[in-house]
Amino acid sequence: MLPLMFVALADTVIAPPAELNTIYVHEWGAVTFAEEIVIGAAPSSDPIKDFTTHNEMDELVSRAPVVYFYGASIQGTFTVTVPSGRFIETWPVPGELISIAPLQMYNSSRAKWTISGTSWGEPGINDISPGSDQLSFSPEILNIWRRPPSLPLEFADGAREKFIYYECALTPQSSNDFYPAILTDEGTVLDPGYHGELMRFIKLDGEVILNPIAGRYITRRELQQATEYGDIHETLCSWAGGTMKSDEISAMWSTWEDWIYSGSWSGNTLVVFPLSDETVERMSSITLETSGEHEIEYSRFYVGIISI
Repeated sequence: MLPLMFVALADTVIAPPAELNTIYVHEWGAVTFAEEIVIGAAPSSDPIKDFTTHNEMDELVSRAPVVYFYGASIQGTFTVTVPSGRFIETWPVPGELISIAPLQMYNSSRAKWTISGTSWGEPGINDISPGSDQLSFSPEILNIWRRPPSLPLEFADGAREKFIYYECALTPQSSNDFYPAILTDEGTVLDPGYHGELMRFIKLDGEVILNPIAGRYITRRELQQATEYGDIHETLCSWAGGTMKSDEISAMWSTWEDWIYSGSWSGNTLVVFPLSDETVERMSSITLETSGEHEIEYSRFYVGIISI
């Protein structure tokens, strides 16, 4: 995994003394527009298993949305609503997971976590939710997601964790629901009229290389050296509009780096690009309701990934 070695990126201000009643909710994630399963389906022991028949390999999947909380101590309920889709996996296990549109042509689901308080200590293996004794991702990924200095949380079932994670399969209602990704009969493509930012990874001579916007292809070793000065992290931070903490950007990139450079994705080209706030809100909504009067600020940053 690449170390975070740049200092120029400004972190989001976290609860200055004049704003001790503010809670900051940060979320990052990715949407894969391909058949690959990067982080698999929910464990069979999980009570959400009825929602996880992941047989449709052409589904769009919201991968690894990880949610962090900063600022004031929390007691309340965190809710994720997927208006057109279903949950595949969660961590910790939510206190409530229901289908909210059972009579419609498509699934619509909601998950709720009850946060009983703020814990002052690092979560451990004995602090997980009952029924979550199996994971589809490695303990190393879990530790990566725990690196940001977020509030350690206590949940109603006794679980303790520094974040909330969920993954869901999405059912689009139109071809441009995930713009600039366009859904066609031949597969998902990037809108030919899209002139926004992107990163393009290409398989060449047995390795995966990055074609940076600035010019020539560079090898992974060159990229690693360049990243020591923050190049790829600065790109992601720029896409996020400075709303995410540098440790969150680092965790996001570390989650995807090995998969990208393994070249196990289909096709010869992988395109990574930022998704707009409007696109993200069409996929899902997040809400934090607390027992006290708090100002709550939300920051959500997603990228799209297309293999062609």
